[in-house]
Amino acid sequence: FGNAGFTCAIAIEYTIIVAMVLGGISYCVHFRLLMGGLRALWDSFEMRLFGLIMLVATAIVMTGHVQKGIEGGFSGYHDAFRHSLFQVVSLATTTGFGTKDISDAAYYSASAAQVFLLLMIVGGCVGSTSGGLKVLRIGVLFKMLHRQLQRLMNGSRAVQPVVVDGEVVDAEELRRISALFFGWMALLAAGALITTLVTDIGAFESISGMFSALGNIGPSHIPQGDYLALHPVVKIVYIFGMLAGRLEILPMLLLFKRASWR
Repeated sequence: FGNAGFTCAIAIEYTIIVAMVLGGISYCVHFRLLMGGLRALWDSFEMRLFGLIMLVATAIVMTGHVQKGIEGGFSGYHDAFRHSLFQVVSLATTTGFGTKDISDAAYYSASAAQVFLLLMIVGGCVGSTSGGLKVLRIGVLFKMLHRQLQRLMNGSRAVQPVVVDGEVVDAEELRRISALFFGWMALLAAGALITTLVTDIGAFESISGMFSALGNIGPSHIPQGDYLALHPVVKIVYIFGMLAGRLEILPMLLLFKRASWR
């Protein structure tokens, strides 16, 4: 996107930002918006969490840009805000556009690099075109953590259901979300380890590259020019990661169970 010469076209950037956000939210929200239900943008747990993630991530990235100031090539606060928002929304919705290579340490701060990595993990909303673990699942995982802490404080016999938008999430769904999360972590660890074993790429860059593959994102902290020279084994791992991230990890992992071959 940056190489296409649109990084100074403010109207185009904001139009693309809106389009990326629409691609990152559920089709159910789209339908409600078409029916005139603007409350759909904030009346669900997932949408509120999605908006909060966008705001906090943009603020952190923008802070790094402001600190760099003229050295980062920014003419003012609006310039820094626009570039930050564009990159945050692009990664969170797994669109893959970029006004700058996110591996450029001279342009992005260390805190921004870590925020980008977290955005790759989370992804967009359930029922959207985005990849990633999905905002709702991450929210449910944190609610599960909060429930466990409450049970430790109030006693293990205390009934603390996980409630989302007024409805109790059943135990089977909680187990499925937990299994999906640990499946992601297992593939991440395996992919990053293989990358560091067969290449001289650092640990952070290896993790970023694997998350980018799993989330079907595109950009990562591996410089864009280095992808062509990646070891064939790493490319195969990334191909598997992209398939697992798009088709769901658990069905892909079943391929490694001998019983599923029958």
